[in-house]
Amino acid sequence: MFREHSLPIVYGGLVFLLSACATAANGGMAEREQTRGIAQFAEDPRLGEEVSRMCFTSSIDSFSTTTRDTVVLEVSPSRHYIVETSSCSNLDSAQSLAIDGMSSCATRGDALIVSDSAFGLKNSSGLGPDRCLIKRIHEWNEDAAVDMAEK
Repeated sequence: MFREHSLPIVYGGLVFLLSACATAANGGMAEREQTRGIAQFAEDPRLGEEVSRMCFTSSIDSFSTTTRDTVVLEVSPSRHYIVETSSCSNLDSAQSLAIDGMSSCATRGDALIVSDSAFGLKNSSGLGPDRCLIKRIHEWNEDAAVDMAEK
């Protein structure tokens, strides 16, 4: 009789302990995610100087290294920039993007138009692409990681 009544209490205790462990594990992950934007690349040898503009944006060849707040844009084979954005919900899952700016040079305050569809600037949700405001632009040296590995 006692066993039948104590079984739900034991199961409830196990569920509580497992949820406490999951919360503790996620606490460490939350600390790592607190460093956002370009700050998360502070020790990366590829991170270059901050620049006020990124020109010839109509010739962007590709993008890579997307995170929640940053993306690396290849303007030419020898010119890469890392861009930090704000107000962007799906940059880390972007399949296509474009720059919405007033000239051929993107600056702070211009926007990235981001889509999770590889077939144009639309989203799979049907709500349209995200508009992500550019906060900062830094030069990005893809070869710096290789140079550091050779030393």
